Amino acid sequence: MNIFVLIVFKKPGTMQTLKVELTDNSLKALRELENKRLIRIVREPDLNSYAFPGEPITEDDFRKWVKYADDSPTVSLSEAKQRWAAQKKKLQKLIR
Repeated sequence: MNIFVLIVFKKPGTMQTLKVELTDNSLKALRELENKRLIRIVREPDLNSYAFPGEPITEDDFRKWVKYADDSPTVSLSEAKQRWAAQKKKLQKLIR
């Protein structure tokens, strides 16, 4: 799953905004940076929602996203179910 985030850098008198696409285990890496107090995650996305707030995507960006998705490796449905089951078990162990 890919997650799009907006990162805002603030310096005295200036501000820079970056649009970033997180893939694979990058969210885990960001949480590790937060644990080391190098960054702070202000708000996490609601992954239960199919609609994320933000700017409309341009046609060029949409075409790039489709090409990226087409070029990405695929996973069989049975393998995906096994991965999700394993992840669910890990999360349940952490909750208990």
